[in-house]
Amino acid sequence: MKKQLILLIVTVLVVSTYAIVQNSSTGAAADTDISYARDVRPILESRCGNCHIGEFTSADLHMDTYESLMEGSQNGPVIVAGEAKESLLIKKISTGEMPKRGPELTPQQIQMLTDWVNAGAKNN
Repeated sequence: MKKQLILLIVTVLVVSTYAIVQNSSTGAAADTDISYARDVRPILESRCGNCHIGEFTSADLHMDTYESLMEGSQNGPVIVAGEAKESLLIKKISTGEMPKRGPELTPQQIQMLTDWVNAGAKNN
């Protein structure tokens, strides 16, 4: 009886641990309350706007609106909704390659954009 009880407890612990690890590895970003209008757009305007907002934009990447951002640039899409690791925008800002002019994004800003993309890059 003791062996069965111990086996049951160990099984519950293993399953619980697995569930916790799976939940954290799928990314808390899916549960975040990041808003494009409130959180993402101000970052893009302040850090990327010099080159990507207005009539003449670098690499034909327009960040004036959500729709134009999602259209991408002359190099193709810059955001892959749900996949920050595959998104060119996240790659460029994470490595410091962008922005070319002005201060780099802060780690908090990069994390905010990464979480937004991982959460599906919604227009909210």
